[in-house]
Amino acid sequence: MEPLHKSRLHALILLWAALLTLVFGGRMYTTDVLAQYEVAESFIDQRSFLTVSGDYGWTVHGTRPGFFVPHGAGFSILLIPAAVAGQFLGLNGGKLVIALINAGLSLALVGFWYASAVKKYPEVPVLRFISVAICGMVLIYGKITFDVTAAATAVMAGFYFSLHGRMFAAGLCLGLAFLVRADSLLLLPLFWNDWRSMKKLIMGLLPFILLVLFLNWYRFGNPFLDGHGQDPAIAIAPFKGGIPGLLLSPGKGLLYYAPLCIFALFFQKNWRFWTPFALSLIFHGMLFDWSGGTGWGPRFLFTTLPFLLLPLSSRGIGGKLFWIVAIVGIIVCIPALWSNTSLLEQAAGADLFDEPSRQAVLWTYSSSPLISAFRNFATGVPDLFCAAVAASAGISVWIGIFIQVAAAAGLAAAGIHVLKKSRCIGNGV
Repeated sequence: MEPLHKSRLHALILLWAALLTLVFGGRMYTTDVLAQYEVAESFIDQRSFLTVSGDYGWTVHGTRPGFFVPHGAGFSILLIPAAVAGQFLGLNGGKLVIALINAGLSLALVGFWYASAVKKYPEVPVLRFISVAICGMVLIYGKITFDVTAAATAVMAGFYFSLHGRMFAAGLCLGLAFLVRADSLLLLPLFWNDWRSMKKLIMGLLPFILLVLFLNWYRFGNPFLDGHGQDPAIAIAPFKGGIPGLLLSPGKGLLYYAPLCIFALFFQKNWRFWTPFALSLIFHGMLFDWSGGTGWGPRFLFTTLPFLLLPLSSRGIGGKLFWIVAIVGIIVCIPALWSNTSLLEQAAGADLFDEPSRQAVLWTYSSSPLISAFRNFATGVPDLFCAAVAASAGISVWIGIFIQVAAAAGLAAAGIHVLKKSRCIGNGV
């Protein structure tokens, strides 16, 4: 990478770290992740291998005693440091480390994404790129911990290596993404190349496929069963409104939660970038519960969005209309970065997909999590780590907010300084 691009990448990392610090919550937002954390505990002999307590998330039965979860083991492996911390600091300490791991994955995601963009396009302004990333829900999922951030990071790292002809390394990264989420294979078109390159990709991917098959056999007695067959939410039901719901519903639609992604569809000329999104939309839209639970917006589509948005990171693409749509997309994200949107969504409706209140969350504006987030914006204690610590310590919440904002401002100042230096490099000074 050229010195100019390296300098801008360093500025980007600092500025993204500032944003992550500004919105850092320091805890979990869903019982599914808590169950995956329990699987991480099983890797360090806290419980039987791959089992969970059964108290959190959707659990299934296997051929061995205990409860299991129908999730890939990859995210739990990444959470092992959190499980170790939890041994010494308790569950809240483990949750804090999980949030830090997720923030670190978000940093890696934007780093590999930017490095890939400058490899593809002649000019990728840092502030424009940050705007695109926010509009792709990347900042929100840097705060709200789900396995989609880990999967997206692994795929983006693989894409970066593929652009540099390192197809074996790309296969390893895609394999890690598959270990985290099996639907990561829907992004395989990104790596489509000549047969010689594909053989290297498959060689890197193969160990992870074998590991997934072994873990499936260990839990369920069949290498091709991962437990999702016991989960009614994952049943194929093509006429449940999933595709229009993922695009247009007020509760989960991409049009409302990430409008820049709809805008990006009009500037896609590379089939490798839009095909994963189309495949993900069709596949997840055919599921009985296509909503993705209480994740913000169309969570199931998240891993494909950075690639859908990739051309918009280039200077000038979309003209002035780009900035209008981007500003709207950023505004949409603001309340989700201040409040606990998962809690708001849980309060608005039942968890079961067929319940009338759950359907109202998906299809009515009054119950939409997006509307609820705006309605509850700036009420109560903000969903910020230092604010919560201050409240628990009996001191003013505003002291905690000031500390967190000050830390973010320090990182932002460093990022702006590096960005200014990069302009000097670009001008040949």
